[in-house]
Amino acid sequence: MSKETVFKIKEAEAEAQRILSEAQAEADRMVREAQAEGRRRCADVAAETAAELEAMMEQIRQRAEEHTQRVLAEAETEAEELGERVKLTRRVAEKIVIRGLEAKCR
Repeated sequence: MSKETVFKIKEAEAEAQRILSEAQAEADRMVREAQAEGRRRCADVAAETAAELEAMMEQIRQRAEEHTQRVLAEAETEAEELGERVKLTRRVAEKIVIRGLEAKCR
């Protein structure tokens, strides 16, 4: 081989090495950017999910509060009805006791 051919081969190898180095550097940069973008997207999705979950929890809290209020109102109504029944039963019991005493006194 002539010196010129050897020189051209070395030149071509050096150019190939330079291109390979540039390609590797570009690939490394693209990987870093993709990883950073992935982390940003993950953070965005996590924030959106947290906001959606908080909204859902607020809805659940509101429904639970409404349910609690309904149950308390129903319990209060039942308590009032039971109170009225107790009063009526007491009056009936008092009348029975009074009639019994009146019967004994006669």
